[in-house]
Amino acid sequence: MPYKDIEIRKAYLKDYHKKYSLKNKKKLQEKKRLYVLNNKDKIKESSRLYYLKNLERIKLYRLKNKKKMKKYFVKYNLNNRNLLTALEAKRRAAKLKATPKFANLKKIREIYKNCPKGYHVDHIIPLQGKEVCGLHVEWNLQYLTKSANSSKSNKLIY
Repeated sequence: MPYKDIEIRKAYLKDYHKKYSLKNKKKLQEKKRLYVLNNKDKIKESSRLYYLKNLERIKLYRLKNKKKMKKYFVKYNLNNRNLLTALEAKRRAAKLKATPKFANLKKIREIYKNCPKGYHVDHIIPLQGKEVCGLHVEWNLQYLTKSANSSKSNKLIY
């Protein structure tokens, strides 16, 4: 396979790789799955380092492609309406189950109504946490900024 022209060699290798990938798809997927499973911490750390190293470039990309990304998410939401509806229903059901009879519903509504602009109402102890599940009561609610609420996600912060 000693090609003298580099472009012909690159084209050959690209074609070979494509054929090999299609032929051994399951084998390669399993290999990747095992690698990810065994190297979670390594992958997480390298992702974090990449993000820190390329922070300015990432911010510029996001600013530049904001409209394109918004269109993508709108299209995704339209195409996956049933999935999103199922997730909403699951959360509503969890909220209902987590609301005890002694909860002060007027006070809860008031907390949601008085939420400052740019903030979200968050459950201090998540309704569907991995370690513990909280209640939908007034003393389990707090105001968090959008970014803080997103970073907290579904976790209990000690």
